[in-house]
This record gives sequence, C-alpha cells and structure tokens, in this order.
Amino acid sequence: MGVTGLPTLLLMLLVNVKIVMLAPAQPVCDSHILDRYIKEAREMETAMDSIQFPEDITVPETKLNPALWKKLNKLQQAADVWKGLNLFTKAIQRIRDFITDATVKFSVDKSYSNIRSISQLFKRLNIQDETQTMQSEESTLSVRTLKKFFSVYTNFLRGKCKLLLIEICREDICIEGSCKSYS
Repeated sequence: MGVTGLPTLLLMLLVNVKIVMLAPAQPVCDSHILDRYIKEAREMETAMDSIQFPEDITVPETKLNPALWKKLNKLQQAADVWKGLNLFTKAIQRIRDFITDATVKFSVDKSYSNIRSISQLFKRLNIQDETQTMQSEESTLSVRTLKKFFSVYTNFLRGKCKLLLIEICREDICIEGSCKSYS
C-alpha cells in the first residue's frame, strides 16, 4: 500500500465508524425486545436435556402473586428484578463450569449474553442506581438440572421482568403526554 492508499484506508475506516455511531438506539419500550429474549429462553428450555449439576444452583423464586406485585412500588419491583438478574448472572457463570458439550456451552453462553443485555435494557430505563440501596426480600430456590434452570429463567422473564418493563414504559409514555397502551 502506497502513500495514497493509507489516507484512503483511514477515510474508509472513519466513515464506517461514523455510520455506526449515528445508528439510532433501539427503542427501550418496544415489547418485541423482551419478547425475543423470552422466546429464546423458551426454546432453550425445550431443547435442553436434563443435564445434572454436581451441586445446587441458586436462582430466584419466580412464583408471582399479581395482587402483591401491584402493591409494591416501582422501586421495590425494580429491586426484586435486579436481584433476580444478579442471581441468574451468578448462576449461569457457575453453570458454565459444569458444561463440557460445546453445543450446550454455546447455548449457556448465549443465555449469559442475553441476561447482560436485559440488564442493559433496565439500565437504559434509569432504574439501576435507584435500586442498589433498596431492600427486597428475594426468595430463592435451588435447581439441579439445566432444563429446570431454563424453566425458572423463562418464568422470571415472562413474569417479573415483563411486568416491570410494562409498568415503567406505561409511565414513560404517559409522561410524554399521550398514554399509549404498552403490551
């Protein structure tokens, strides 16, 4: 590459970087975002064999009483979701140590990436900092199989995560002046 080739290469790189930086962020209150993660979790739950773990893995309890959930304020709900996401993050990091099959490990790694993406979604909603000091009683359960792990994970996303996202987005949409329905 000669002297004229270097500026051309640099220009091509800068144009590509500028295009990426100008790409609009995906709307946070788009229900399709969380629905995609729920669908992937459900598919993994269906596809997984009952791979046994050598020890108990702690995950959040996902049983949800809608009446009690609605009585909690947004910060309490958010604290409950954050604690659940933290438990799933720790659990999946531990599960990675037990998996030897490359295909299963890929699915587990993808789930880890999805949990981190869901965490980023909630951070974009500006609820993370508010919940770090909140106390919520998080009940947990122990799982011994990968299938059960994904079952609990799917229920968590379909329950507490989805309900919190709906509530926050409903408030955000109403704040903007037109209370559109979010589902």
